[in-house]
Amino acid sequence: MSRRYAYFAGCSAKGSCQELDVSTHAVAELFDIELVELETPGCTGAREFRAIGERLHLVANGRILALAEATGAADLVVVCDTCLLNLTEVNARLRAQAAALDMVNDDLATVGLRYRGGVGVKHFLWVLMDDVGPDRLRAKIVRPLRGLRVAPFYGCHLIRPASAYPDGTHGSLEALCELLGAQAVPYDGATGCCGFHVVLTDERVALGMSGQHLTRAKAGGAHCMVTPCPLCHTVLDAYQPNTEKQLATRIGLPVLHVSQLVGLAAGLSPKRLRLSRHVVDAMPVASAIGL
Repeated sequence: MSRRYAYFAGCSAKGSCQELDVSTHAVAELFDIELVELETPGCTGAREFRAIGERLHLVANGRILALAEATGAADLVVVCDTCLLNLTEVNARLRAQAAALDMVNDDLATVGLRYRGGVGVKHFLWVLMDDVGPDRLRAKIVRPLRGLRVAPFYGCHLIRPASAYPDGTHGSLEALCELLGAQAVPYDGATGCCGFHVVLTDERVALGMSGQHLTRAKAGGAHCMVTPCPLCHTVLDAYQPNTEKQLATRIGLPVLHVSQLVGLAAGLSPKRLRLSRHVVDAMPVASAIGL
Protein backbone atom coordinates (compact mmCIF):
# COMPACT_ATOMS: atom_id res chain seq x y z
CA MET A 1 0.00 0.00 0.00
CA SER A 2 1.44 3.34 -1.06
CA ARG A 3 1.81 6.07 1.56
CA ARG A 4 2.11 9.78 0.81
CA TYR A 5 3.97 12.32 2.94
CA ALA A 6 5.11 15.91 2.66
CA TYR A 7 8.91 15.91 2.83
CA PHE A 8 11.31 18.45 4.30
CA ALA A 9 14.93 17.45 3.83
CA GLY A 10 16.42 20.44 5.64
CA CYS A 11 19.63 22.27 4.88
CA SER A 12 22.23 19.59 5.61
CA ALA A 13 20.59 16.84 3.54
CA LYS A 14 20.50 19.21 0.56
CA GLY A 15 24.07 20.44 1.13
CA SER A 16 26.82 18.82 3.15
CA CYS A 17 24.98 15.50 3.60
CA GLN A 18 23.39 15.05 0.18
CA GLU A 19 23.82 11.28 0.53
CA LEU A 20 21.12 11.39 3.22
CA ASP A 21 18.55 12.91 0.87
CA VAL A 22 19.46 10.52 -1.96
CA SER A 23 19.36 7.41 0.22
CA THR A 24 16.09 8.50 1.87
CA HIS A 25 14.41 8.75 -1.54
CA ALA A 26 15.90 5.39 -2.58
CA VAL A 27 14.59 3.61 0.52
CA ALA A 28 11.22 5.35 0.32
CA GLU A 29 10.82 4.04 -3.22
CA LEU A 30 11.40 0.47 -2.01
CA PHE A 31 8.42 0.75 0.34
CA ASP A 32 6.08 2.63 -2.03
CA ILE A 33 6.43 5.79 0.02
CA GLU A 34 5.76 9.00 -1.91
CA LEU A 35 7.73 11.94 -0.56
CA VAL A 36 6.31 15.24 -1.80
CA GLU A 37 9.12 17.78 -1.56
CA LEU A 38 8.25 21.27 -0.38
CA GLU A 39 9.18 24.06 -2.75
CA THR A 40 11.54 26.72 -1.31
CA PRO A 41 10.77 25.73 2.29
CA GLY A 42 13.60 27.66 3.90
CA CYS A 43 15.19 26.57 7.18
CA THR A 44 13.83 25.67 10.63
CA GLY A 45 16.64 27.79 12.06
CA ALA A 46 18.49 25.03 13.93
CA ARG A 47 18.16 26.35 17.50
CA GLU A 48 19.52 29.77 16.55
CA PHE A 49 16.27 31.32 15.24
CA ARG A 50 14.67 30.66 18.60
CA ALA A 51 17.56 32.44 20.33
CA ILE A 52 17.33 35.43 17.95
CA GLY A 53 13.61 35.99 18.30
CA GLU A 54 10.40 34.12 19.08
CA ARG A 55 8.46 35.50 16.12
CA LEU A 56 11.18 34.54 13.65
CA HIS A 57 11.25 31.01 15.09
CA LEU A 58 7.48 30.59 14.96
CA VAL A 59 6.97 32.07 11.49
CA ALA A 60 9.88 30.22 9.85
CA ASN A 61 8.61 26.89 11.13
CA GLY A 62 4.96 27.82 10.65
CA ARG A 63 5.70 28.51 6.99
CA ILE A 64 7.15 25.02 6.54
CA LEU A 65 4.11 23.51 8.24
CA ALA A 66 1.78 25.54 6.02
CA LEU A 67 3.59 24.35 2.89
CA ALA A 68 3.29 20.77 4.12
CA GLU A 69 -0.40 21.17 4.87
CA ALA A 70 -0.96 22.56 1.38
CA THR A 71 0.24 19.27 -0.15
CA GLY A 72 -2.77 17.50 1.35
CA ALA A 73 -0.57 14.99 3.17
CA ALA A 74 -1.43 14.06 6.74
CA ASP A 75 2.17 14.14 7.91
CA LEU A 76 5.39 16.03 7.25
CA VAL A 77 8.50 13.80 7.23
CA VAL A 78 11.93 15.10 8.21
CA VAL A 79 15.38 13.47 8.36
CA CYS A 80 17.05 15.79 10.88
CA ASP A 81 16.64 15.58 14.66
CA THR A 82 16.86 19.35 15.13
CA CYS A 83 14.35 20.07 12.36
CA LEU A 84 12.09 17.49 14.00
CA LEU A 85 12.25 19.22 17.36
CA ASN A 86 11.70 22.72 15.97
CA LEU A 87 8.72 21.71 13.85
CA THR A 88 7.21 19.50 16.58
CA GLU A 89 7.44 22.23 19.22
CA VAL A 90 6.08 24.97 16.94
CA ASN A 91 3.29 22.71 15.66
CA ALA A 92 2.18 21.93 19.22
CA ARG A 93 2.22 25.60 20.16
CA LEU A 94 0.30 26.76 17.09
CA ARG A 95 -2.33 24.11 17.72
CA ALA A 96 -2.66 25.06 21.40
CA GLN A 97 -2.38 28.86 21.30
CA ALA A 98 -4.76 30.77 19.05
CA ALA A 99 -2.82 34.03 19.54
CA ALA A 100 0.41 32.44 18.30
CA LEU A 101 -1.38 30.89 15.32
CA ASP A 102 -3.01 34.23 14.41
CA MET A 103 0.35 36.02 14.62
CA VAL A 104 2.02 33.47 12.35
CA ASN A 105 -0.84 33.51 9.87
CA ASP A 106 -0.76 37.32 9.73
CA ASP A 107 2.83 37.08 8.50
CA LEU A 108 2.16 34.07 6.23
CA ALA A 109 -0.69 35.94 4.56
CA THR A 110 1.87 38.28 2.99
CA VAL A 111 3.14 35.31 0.93
CA GLY A 112 -0.27 33.74 0.32
CA LEU A 113 -0.03 31.01 2.96
CA ARG A 114 -2.12 29.96 5.92
CA TYR A 115 -1.70 27.19 8.49
CA ARG A 116 -4.68 25.48 10.11
CA GLY A 117 -2.88 22.97 12.30
CA GLY A 118 -3.71 20.00 10.10
CA VAL A 119 -0.39 18.22 9.65
CA GLY A 120 1.67 15.98 11.91
CA VAL A 121 5.47 15.83 12.06
CA LYS A 122 7.45 12.58 11.87
CA HIS A 123 11.05 11.50 11.53
CA PHE A 124 11.79 9.07 8.68
CA LEU A 125 12.91 6.55 11.31
CA TRP A 126 9.39 6.65 12.76
CA VAL A 127 7.88 6.16 9.32
CA LEU A 128 9.98 3.02 8.86
CA MET A 129 9.39 1.58 12.32
CA ASP A 130 5.74 2.62 12.85
CA ASP A 131 4.09 3.11 9.47
CA VAL A 132 6.00 0.61 7.34
CA GLY A 133 6.44 -1.65 10.35
CA PRO A 134 8.72 -4.56 11.22
CA ASP A 135 6.95 -7.12 9.02
CA ARG A 136 7.25 -5.10 5.80
CA LEU A 137 10.81 -4.13 6.67
CA ARG A 138 11.80 -7.79 7.13
CA ALA A 139 10.12 -8.70 3.85
CA LYS A 140 12.43 -6.33 1.96
CA ILE A 141 15.67 -7.62 3.48
CA VAL A 142 17.67 -9.44 0.83
CA ARG A 143 21.08 -8.90 2.39
CA PRO A 144 20.87 -9.40 6.19
CA LEU A 145 23.60 -7.45 7.95
CA ARG A 146 24.86 -10.52 9.81
CA GLY A 147 28.21 -10.01 11.50
CA LEU A 148 27.95 -6.21 11.33
CA ARG A 149 28.30 -4.56 14.74
CA VAL A 150 26.56 -1.18 14.74
CA ALA A 151 26.72 1.50 17.44
CA PRO A 152 23.45 3.50 17.50
CA PHE A 153 23.80 7.23 18.14
CA TYR A 154 20.55 9.13 18.77
CA GLY A 155 21.77 12.64 19.51
CA CYS A 156 19.61 15.02 21.53
CA HIS A 157 16.60 16.19 19.61
CA LEU A 158 15.05 12.89 18.56
CA ILE A 159 14.40 11.99 22.19
CA ARG A 160 14.69 15.25 24.17
CA PRO A 161 13.13 17.26 25.69
CA ALA A 162 10.53 14.82 26.96
CA SER A 163 7.94 17.61 26.87
CA ALA A 164 8.15 17.66 23.07
CA TYR A 165 7.46 13.94 22.79
CA PRO A 166 4.75 13.09 25.34
CA ASP A 167 3.98 9.82 23.54
CA GLY A 168 7.60 8.67 23.84
CA THR A 169 9.89 7.58 21.04
CA HIS A 170 8.73 5.58 18.03
CA GLY A 171 10.97 2.59 17.55
CA SER A 172 14.58 2.35 18.61
CA LEU A 173 17.77 2.27 16.59
CA GLU A 174 18.72 -0.88 18.47
CA ALA A 175 15.50 -2.56 17.31
CA LEU A 176 16.14 -1.45 13.75
CA CYS A 177 19.70 -2.83 13.79
CA GLU A 178 18.54 -6.20 15.10
CA LEU A 179 15.67 -6.31 12.58
CA LEU A 180 18.17 -5.77 9.75
CA GLY A 181 20.33 -8.61 11.03
CA ALA A 182 23.07 -6.46 12.58
CA GLN A 183 24.19 -6.52 16.19
CA ALA A 184 23.56 -3.32 18.13
CA VAL A 185 26.62 -2.42 20.21
CA PRO A 186 25.85 -1.03 23.68
CA TYR A 187 28.11 1.78 24.85
CA ASP A 188 27.95 4.76 27.16
CA GLY A 189 26.98 7.82 25.11
CA ALA A 190 24.43 6.55 22.60
CA THR A 191 21.92 9.16 23.78
CA GLY A 192 24.44 11.90 24.48
CA CYS A 193 25.03 15.18 22.64
CA CYS A 194 27.25 15.13 19.55
CA GLY A 195 28.47 18.69 20.11
CA PHE A 196 27.27 20.12 16.80
CA HIS A 197 25.69 23.21 18.34
CA VAL A 198 29.00 24.00 20.03
CA VAL A 199 31.38 23.29 17.16
CA LEU A 200 31.51 26.82 15.71
CA THR A 201 31.81 28.40 19.15
CA ASP A 202 34.39 26.07 20.64
CA GLU A 203 35.54 23.26 18.37
CA ARG A 204 37.77 21.81 21.07
CA VAL A 205 34.81 21.20 23.37
CA ALA A 206 32.63 19.81 20.57
CA LEU A 207 35.29 17.38 19.39
CA GLY A 208 35.89 16.26 22.93
CA MET A 209 32.21 15.34 23.16
CA SER A 210 32.00 13.53 19.82
CA GLY A 211 35.38 11.90 20.34
CA GLN A 212 34.23 10.36 23.59
CA HIS A 213 31.24 8.75 21.85
CA LEU A 214 33.30 7.52 18.91
CA THR A 215 36.08 6.00 20.98
CA ARG A 216 33.66 4.26 23.34
CA ALA A 217 31.72 2.80 20.42
CA LYS A 218 34.94 1.65 18.78
CA ALA A 219 36.16 0.14 22.05
CA GLY A 220 32.87 -1.76 22.27
CA GLY A 221 33.70 -3.48 18.99
CA ALA A 222 31.55 -1.44 16.60
CA HIS A 223 32.30 -1.66 12.89
CA CYS A 224 30.29 1.51 12.30
CA MET A 225 27.91 3.98 13.90
CA VAL A 226 24.40 4.88 12.70
CA THR A 227 22.62 8.16 13.40
CA PRO A 228 19.24 9.63 12.40
CA CYS A 229 20.60 13.19 12.31
CA PRO A 230 22.78 14.89 9.66
CA LEU A 231 24.05 17.41 12.23
CA CYS A 232 25.32 14.57 14.40
CA HIS A 233 26.69 12.94 11.26
CA THR A 234 28.63 16.09 10.41
CA VAL A 235 30.46 16.18 13.74
CA LEU A 236 30.94 12.41 13.97
CA ASP A 237 32.03 11.88 10.34
CA ALA A 238 33.25 15.11 8.73
CA TYR A 239 35.04 16.31 11.86
CA GLN A 240 36.41 12.89 12.79
CA PRO A 241 39.89 13.59 11.34
CA ASN A 242 40.04 16.73 13.53
CA THR A 243 38.89 14.67 16.49
CA GLU A 244 41.66 12.15 15.87
CA LYS A 245 44.24 14.93 15.85
CA GLN A 246 42.88 16.44 19.05
CA LEU A 247 42.83 13.08 20.84
CA ALA A 248 46.07 11.91 19.22
CA THR A 249 44.46 8.59 18.41
CA ARG A 250 43.21 6.78 15.32
CA ILE A 251 39.45 6.15 15.35
CA GLY A 252 38.44 5.35 11.77
CA LEU A 253 34.80 4.60 12.59
CA PRO A 254 32.40 4.99 9.61
CA VAL A 255 29.13 6.77 10.38
CA LEU A 256 26.03 5.82 8.41
CA HIS A 257 22.64 7.48 8.05
CA VAL A 258 19.59 5.37 8.99
CA SER A 259 18.45 5.21 5.37
CA GLN A 260 21.86 3.91 4.25
CA LEU A 261 21.80 1.09 6.79
CA VAL A 262 18.29 0.08 5.72
CA GLY A 263 19.23 0.43 2.06
CA LEU A 264 22.22 -1.92 2.39
CA ALA A 265 20.04 -4.61 3.98
CA ALA A 266 17.41 -4.09 1.28
CA GLY A 267 19.93 -4.75 -1.47
CA LEU A 268 20.72 -1.22 -2.66
CA SER A 269 24.26 -0.68 -3.87
CA PRO A 270 26.85 1.45 -2.08
CA LYS A 271 26.85 3.68 -5.16
CA ARG A 272 23.08 4.19 -5.00
CA LEU A 273 23.38 5.05 -1.31
CA ARG A 274 26.32 7.43 -1.95
CA LEU A 275 28.63 5.79 0.59
CA SER A 276 31.58 7.34 -1.22
CA ARG A 277 30.54 10.83 -0.01
CA HIS A 278 31.58 10.15 3.57
CA VAL A 279 34.76 11.64 4.99
CA VAL A 280 35.54 8.49 6.97
CA ASP A 281 35.68 5.65 4.44
CA ALA A 282 32.37 3.78 4.68
CA MET A 283 33.24 1.09 2.14
CA PRO A 284 34.59 -1.27 4.86
CA VAL A 285 30.96 -1.51 6.01
CA ALA A 286 29.99 -2.78 2.57
CA SER A 287 32.93 -5.19 2.63
CA ALA A 288 31.85 -6.50 6.03
CA ILE A 289 28.52 -7.65 4.56
CA GLY A 290 30.10 -9.17 1.48
CA LEU A 291 29.85 -6.38 -1.10
